[in-house]
Order: sequence, then C-alpha cells, then structure tokens
Amino acid sequence: MEFLRVASGEAAPSLAVLRGEDESLAPRARALAKIAATLTAEPWALTREAMEGLTHHGLDEEQIEAAIGVISMFNYFTRVADATGIEFDYTTPLPAFRPDLRQVTASRPGRSVSSRPAAGSRPRPRHPKLQRAWESWRTYVMEADEPLSRHERRLLASVAAEETTDWAGAEALSEPGSAEGSDDVLAEFARKLSRQPWRMQGEDLESLRASGYSEVAVLHAISVVSHQNADSRFVVGLRAAGRT
Repeated sequence: MEFLRVASGEAAPSLAVLRGEDESLAPRARALAKIAATLTAEPWALTREAMEGLTHHGLDEEQIEAAIGVISMFNYFTRVADATGIEFDYTTPLPAFRPDLRQVTASRPGRSVSSRPAAGSRPRPRHPKLQRAWESWRTYVMEADEPLSRHERRLLASVAAEETTDWAGAEALSEPGSAEGSDDVLAEFARKLSRQPWRMQGEDLESLRASGYSEVAVLHAISVVSHQNADSRFVVGLRAAGRT
C-alpha cells in the first residue's frame, strides 16, 4: 500500500483498495486491485473466472503473468519490511499509514485430498526473463547451507506454503524424520510472518536469537519465509490463470 501511495502521490486510492471501497477506480484498475487483494489476503479464494475477467479489460497473457508476479513480489517486500522494522527513509506529504492491528486474519480452509494439485504440476513463469530471475532467486534462497541449513530453510518454506494453502508446495518441501530442537521456534516464526506480518515485533526476532541464530541467520529466515509467500502466491495465481 505504501508503494501505491508514494507512486500515485495520493493516499485515497490505496486506502480505498485496502478498505474494499474501490468504486472510484477505473474498471481496469479496479479489476487488478481485486485480484491483488484476493491473492494477498485469501489466495485460496482466487478463481479462474476472476482471472479471466482481466482479459475483458484488455490484459493479455503476458500482462496477466506480470501482474501476478508484481503482486507476489510485494508479498515478499512487505514481509521483509514488517519483520525487520524498516523505516521509510524518504519524505512525503502523505499522512502516515498505520495498519489496523485489530484486523482479523482470514480463516484458512482445511487441507483436503481434492484440493491437492497432481504431483509435478507446479506452473512456472513463461516469460523468459521473469522465469530466469525467479528461478535464480529461488535457488539462492533455498539451496544454500549457511547460515541456515537446508533442513531449516525447507521447514520455514513448508510452513509458509501451508499458510498460503499451497498444499503441493508444502508437501514437496516437508521432510520426514526426526525434528530438530529449534524446529518449533522456526515453524512458529514462519507461521506468524506468513499469516500476520503486520503484528511482527522485535520479540519475534528475539525468539530466534535466543535459539542461537545469528543476525545473518535471522535475516535469512525472514527472506526464506517471505520468498515462499511470494512463490506460493505466484503458483496459485498462475493456476487460477489456467497454467498447469
């Protein structure tokens, strides 16, 4: 929302989108805003009909993929900002935006066999540059052994995927075997940052530090969870757009 406020130079449009009061927006912008709100807050509720509706506003397949990518990326940026406590380093005449800490998180639907896509059916971007960038980013975030082990990275990512109801992603990331001592701490951190990023506080990072994680490891944990929230939403959005 802050990006939209600064980019537009107005507070009203972004606040209207946030409140669901988007009648003042142009039809195309309103359609995109609804997709963004759904994919961000309730990705499991995004329908094929909603995505097909974008074509009626003149968006082609490549533009729809780009829109899904932008929405997903900002689910990364905002979580990194919320978890690290980033403060804006620019001046703006706009009134400060404060999230409603009393807002209720949407209930996640239960996992069911019918909701699980077939194995190996994880869609990826078709645009070559986007595909290369996305896969390179994912490799960097998920394949390193330091300062977090691959087990720790996969645990964080599997919880984040589950919170997005990306069941196939969660199952692919989960590892059988005995749990490690800090697994519960990591899982709780991933769950909160995925479900309620606006509620992140310094104490959430302290729980990781108290478990022996260095400052760099904490930053990696934030990045893994934030990236998986983006990646799972990208996959959900592409599936809703008809990708298999």
